[in-house]
Amino acid sequence: MEKLVAHKHWFFAFIFSFVFVYLFHWTDMIGREFWDIGNYMSRIAYLARDGNEASLSILQWMFEEPLWKSMVIFIGNVVDASHYRSALYFISFMALFLYGSFFFRRIEYYIIIVLFFNPLMVNLFIEQIRSALAFSLLLVAYDLSSRRATIFIIITAFLIHASMLIFVLIYFMLKKLNSVVEARKYYLVILGISILMAFFMRYGLDFILQIMGNRHAGYNEYAKGSSLAFSTFWFLLALVLSIFSNFENEEERLTIAYSILILNFFFFTSIFGGFAQRYVSLSFPIVIIAISYLPKHFKQVTYMALFAYSLLMFRYWFYVS
Repeated sequence: MEKLVAHKHWFFAFIFSFVFVYLFHWTDMIGREFWDIGNYMSRIAYLARDGNEASLSILQWMFEEPLWKSMVIFIGNVVDASHYRSALYFISFMALFLYGSFFFRRIEYYIIIVLFFNPLMVNLFIEQIRSALAFSLLLVAYDLSSRRATIFIIITAFLIHASMLIFVLIYFMLKKLNSVVEARKYYLVILGISILMAFFMRYGLDFILQIMGNRHAGYNEYAKGSSLAFSTFWFLLALVLSIFSNFENEEERLTIAYSILILNFFFFTSIFGGFAQRYVSLSFPIVIIAISYLPKHFKQVTYMALFAYSLLMFRYWFYVS
């Protein structure tokens, strides 16, 4: 019976991913190509022509996502140039399928389907496919029972996108705090940590990247931070989760704590003038799960508010596109 239920979740995840990626013509809707997709296709073409990139030390190599580069080279070697976009869309499909396999087992289907259709998710799964694929692997690792398999998947995710190390560290930090900090003090500690993380992300991370010679160094200088009007909504959502959420076990408490941390981190990074919207995008489905732990009426109102906000995001998204 359990296998039948699992297959049902996979089936729905497959159908949903196929519809989202292949049946909705997102580029036609916004009237342009997604920036990251264009950059990926250019890099595929460059490496397919035996283009050279800078030589790296072992440490630099690890943080330059070598597995993703191998995937890019593979696409260039086996796929015709006219089908590069199709190959990248397949990566979008796989990332969303893995996401769906995780979330359809934890929350009602209609909630996921309705709330997934928003600009954050479109940008994540259609444009920011490298981070989407890497984070989807972390979700797979979370559900694995084998320690060796879990470590292997985490390393794989890191070699696709180095920022996955941050999410792994956040998880183990929250898990440790969960065992030593009592009740609501837990969320106050998380608030303080989120402020420190935001400050470090804005002013400290770039310094470390420059020392390592990482290509992402200097990103904060030209990346435009999200407006307070946009980030305040997520701060208020974190506040609602902090005050009203209920949990019955460690997994539920960690889910709530993780959501509060990411949402506050995004808000305070915006205050400091940094860009952290991608962290909200990657974690958005987890936030949806955390909302399900609110009391019934709070949950319904919060889902409705999130849906309304998604419509506003779509309106703005189409306007700026």
